[in-house]
Amino acid sequence: MTKFIAALLAAASFATPAFAVSYPVSGRYGLSSEIKPGPIDCSGKRVIRFEDVRRFDSGGGVPDFRLIDLVHQGNTEFRITEEFLTGQIRAQNKLTLRLIDSDRIELTLEPGGTLKLKRCA
Repeated sequence: MTKFIAALLAAASFATPAFAVSYPVSGRYGLSSEIKPGPIDCSGKRVIRFEDVRRFDSGGGVPDFRLIDLVHQGNTEFRITEEFLTGQIRAQNKLTLRLIDSDRIELTLEPGGTLKLKRCA
């Protein structure tokens, strides 16, 4: 029995990736260009939520993205490749995430524009 458990553990370790990539931020961020310190009330705003390897967007055409690659470009900027699935489409999305301060980030979408986001209260 112990050999069987050891074999299962060995097989599981080969099935898991050597390292896990996740977004450099977590939690909810609302669309805002406010620069005052501290989080904001996100009621009625477009909200983007980061959870480990997933990004959820309350606005826009695709509500759910999965992180597939992250490249550090300095201490505060990250080049991100995501994947999204709809009923008929499987595609990739590229963007740059920039950390402004502890409450603010910017997402530069390609193609698209720049979203200024602030942490939700």
